[in-house]
Amino acid sequence: MSITVRAQWPHSLEDVERSLDGIWGLVGATGVNGNLYRLERSLKEPVVFTVTEYNGADEGDIKEKKTYSADQRNQAVAQFAKAIGFDL
Repeated sequence: MSITVRAQWPHSLEDVERSLDGIWGLVGATGVNGNLYRLERSLKEPVVFTVTEYNGADEGDIKEKKTYSADQRNQAVAQFAKAIGFDL
């Protein structure tokens, strides 16, 4: 049996921002602690950004959820990026 290892996506902060600004306004990845993280932009006004941490990979088991205003976009991106292993 062969195990294939690949680099986790997103590969850069630009990937995070492009996904967030895209049509779905969503990016997710596994954090350095093994938990799944999701960063979402609301699709309706008022624009808010939400960082959700799940226990493990179970999207039904929310560990923590934090919402940021449109003016706090950079803080939301930074929290998500740090959680998934980017050195800011």
